[in-house]
Amino acid sequence: MNLSRRFGLMLKSAALWAGMAIAVLGVLLAALGFLVAGFFLWVSHHMGNDLAAVITGGVLIAVAIIIALSGFAILKGMRRKQPSLLAEFGGTIGLVLRLAGLVVRRDPKKAIIISIIAGALAEYITSERKR
Repeated sequence: MNLSRRFGLMLKSAALWAGMAIAVLGVLLAALGFLVAGFFLWVSHHMGNDLAAVITGGVLIAVAIIIALSGFAILKGMRRKQPSLLAEFGGTIGLVLRLAGLVVRRDPKKAIIISIIAGALAEYITSERKR
């Protein structure tokens, strides 16, 4: 399978998943609306319309606060402390030095050739180009 066909199938799959997610979200919101309306009608049957509206609003505010606090706790728990840039740079330098040491121990001739090529590349990259 070629790359463009695979990419097309991947985009089609993502579009189908997004469409399905939007449809499910719409149905869930409609169901939630009917549940809130049913709760309001049930409370109004027992206590009157004014008090039912206050109770329904209070319950919805309480549910929103619970969702916000639990979401905040989950997001705070997901956040990890990132290592500093200096620590990552040090790790990269350490890896390069270990690899260079391994190359020198295995075959010193290759290490000399690699160092000559690296020096030539550094000179080429950092030199000023004359026009």
